[in-house]
Amino acid sequence: MKWRYRKKNTSCNSKCLALCKNVFAELEYIASSGTNTAEVAQVHNLVGTSRIVSQLRNLDLRAISHLIPNAKFEKQKFAAITIRLGQPVCTVLLFTSGKMVLTGCRSMIDCILASTSVLYLLRTGFPGVCFLLEPVKIQNIVGNAQLSFAAGKHLDLLKFYDTYNIYSTYQPNMFPGLIYRPSNLPIVLLIFYSGKVVITGAKCMLDVYEGWGKVLQLLRNFVTDSDADKNNVSAGSPPQLDACP
Repeated sequence: MKWRYRKKNTSCNSKCLALCKNVFAELEYIASSGTNTAEVAQVHNLVGTSRIVSQLRNLDLRAISHLIPNAKFEKQKFAAITIRLGQPVCTVLLFTSGKMVLTGCRSMIDCILASTSVLYLLRTGFPGVCFLLEPVKIQNIVGNAQLSFAAGKHLDLLKFYDTYNIYSTYQPNMFPGLIYRPSNLPIVLLIFYSGKVVITGAKCMLDVYEGWGKVLQLLRNFVTDSDADKNNVSAGSPPQLDACP
């Protein structure tokens, strides 16, 4: 019996350590990039999951919707209650099983605070019930960055695609962005002609920051001067390709 307890406690500690590692990595990155924000990756949407554990078999979502402000529950349309938090800004989907999906957060810290806020609201609304919170697990992180270069320059996406076509998808006649899936990084990047980059697929904040730092050095090798034919192209759009014979 003691062995089982110690094993469960070790598993919990490992989850907490992984969570703290993500938080500290985020704080260190913010502190180090405070003086140089020109090419810093910014996270604008974080999707996380957690779970409310209680002695109840199923949560009464209708009763919760009447107690918690800014909560909406329409059982005919969706099986979860929607809770909109203002501080931090987050939208929480709470199911009868206690599972929570948190969207709209901009940092790992906001995601943890949002889940804790829901836990506090449940404890306040149902004082006779014991509620516990499982650690937050990140499912997807979406961020963006801007590659800065001098006026009259652009990213040569065609040359980039010719060099890394195994890991890239580029169809400028259908979509102006190039999709790059690096083999050694757990992220997917959507790269545009103007230098704007969308980062997605990350599971932790460290993947976004370290991944963008490596790809940034790679993209600098494909910054070229705009020729006379590309001066008429608006910013953010790809260069026009000649029709195939």
